[in-house]
This record gives sequence, structure tokens and C-alpha cells, in this order.
Amino acid sequence: MRFVQLVLFVTFMSAIAASQEVQLSINFVLGGSATRIVTGKVSGEWNGPTPLSPTKPVNFVFDLSVKAQSLITVADVTPEGDGVVIVQPQGAEVKGTAGDQPFELVITHDGDVKFSWGALSFDSTKLPEADRKKLKQLMTLSPNLTISPKGKIKEFQLPEDIKKVAPEIDVQFVNEIVTATLQTLLPTPLPEKPVKVGQSWEIGLPVLAFETPEPLFLPVTCTLAEVKGDEAVIGVSAEAKGDADLTLKRWSEKDPKVTILRGSFSARGEVIFLLSIGIPQRSTWRISANAEGSVTPPEKDASPVPFRFRLSAEIREHLVF
Repeated sequence: MRFVQLVLFVTFMSAIAASQEVQLSINFVLGGSATRIVTGKVSGEWNGPTPLSPTKPVNFVFDLSVKAQSLITVADVTPEGDGVVIVQPQGAEVKGTAGDQPFELVITHDGDVKFSWGALSFDSTKLPEADRKKLKQLMTLSPNLTISPKGKIKEFQLPEDIKKVAPEIDVQFVNEIVTATLQTLLPTPLPEKPVKVGQSWEIGLPVLAFETPEPLFLPVTCTLAEVKGDEAVIGVSAEAKGDADLTLKRWSEKDPKVTILRGSFSARGEVIFLLSIGIPQRSTWRISANAEGSVTPPEKDASPVPFRFRLSAEIREHLVF
């Protein structure tokens, strides 16, 4: 009898939770900090030109595991509730195979770099001290992000110190490209109004990586799948495919021209939002992409070289307070 009562009580409470509206907004606390850990697997294939073979397609398969860690600190909260967040890198690892050769890239907590791929290798600890120091400064630069309470990435800014380390970098261009990329890759913007379990909202994320007069938009559908105690579970899906004639933005005129003629992109994710503190605490993502097009070398009268590309990734991220 007690078991039946317990089942009825749980069912009743679940029905109440499903019928209640939930406000999903990030609550930035000045000085608050957390460690962000990202892990995952990335695999795919590139069939096209490479720096070592710029005019002839080469087949290149890769299968890599990824781990990265950073310290996130809320440096400021604006009157509108936006959070200005400083992201301090704390090391990264990429290991696996690339082009049928063992591949390993390790960036230590303090910015040293070790790299090996087949017969190639690099170890920054063996550099002259001045060069090693400059590289460590570059690897540990701490950019800042301005994020709205609804999760929109409003701005990405490299620190001014980067000019001392890499004066040739176009800071404004990098800030714009990274802002657009993060708007697509980071956890989805939250709904403007309270939502109930089962309700969905749609957004269009701007994609500014192409040379187009107006930004393109990636359609994203989000659904409040369920509420489990303090956790709101948000399902996310995005898909785009078809023919195109899009050229990637280039860092400079010395870079090759990359044109995408057709492609597809699909993403499925789940974001866990902690209601008590107003923070998206962890997420999982499955991403796949395919593209076909051409790469035209920067030399005058160079002919385009065809390419094919496919990618699949499984990514997990979470915050440790």
C-alpha cells in the first residue's frame, strides 16, 4: 500500500512540475568562478590540397580525443545583467591518429607546448628562454566574453597584451570571427519568457564565417524536455544542408580561397541547467558535417583544387564549482 502511495505521490509531483513554468536565465555573480572541462572525440576525413601538396588532392583521415580545461571568472556584471567573463586556459591535450600517423599535442597549465606527429616533433622547453617565454604568454592569454542572461555571446575580446606577443594579428577581425563562432558552438541561448516542460523555442544563430553581404543564420530548435529536481533538461537540435556557393573569410590575401559548393551540418545536444543558481552546468553534443568545394591557391591565375570533407564529434563539457 505504501509503495502504491509513493508511486502516486511521485506521479502527482511530476505532473505538477511539468505544468509549472520555468524561468531560464543565467545569474552572473561578481567574482564567481568555476573550472570548465571539455572532453570528446573528433574524427573525419579531408580529401583535398594541403600545405605540402597545394595543387593535388591528398586523402587525410583523423581520429582524435580531446581534453581541455579553463578557469572561468566573472569579472564584471553590467546593469543589464550581462556577465563579463575572463577565460584562463589551464592546459589541453589532443591525442590519436592523423594521416595514419600517431598524433599528440599537449599544452601544459603554464603554456609549454609539446607536439609529435609521425617523424615530426616539437618541444617548447628546448627553445631559447626568450622564445619559450613568448610562446607561453601566447598560450596562456586570457580573453574575455560578454554574455547576456539569456546566453547570447555579445562580444569576445582578446587581451591587449596580445599585441606585445603577436603584433601582426588583426585583433578586431579575430574578435569578430571568434564571437560569431562562439555564438554557434556554445550552449544555446535561453528563452525570453518562462516555459513549461514540452514547450519549444526557436532561434537563428548568425554564422559570420563566410564572405556574404548579410550574415547567414543557422536555425536551432530548443525544447524544455523535463525538470528533475533542481535540473532543467534542455534538448537542442540544429540542421542545415543543400547546395551553396559560399567563400570562407580569409585572414589575409595570402591565404587560399576556400569555396563550399554543397554541404550539410547536424547537431544534437542536451544542456543541464541548474535552476537554484541559474547556470548551465553541463552539456553533451553530437555533431556531424560534410562539405564539398574547392581550394584556390593565392597565386595569380591559380586553378581551383576540389576537396571533400567529413567530420563527426562527440563533446561533453561541465563546470566544476
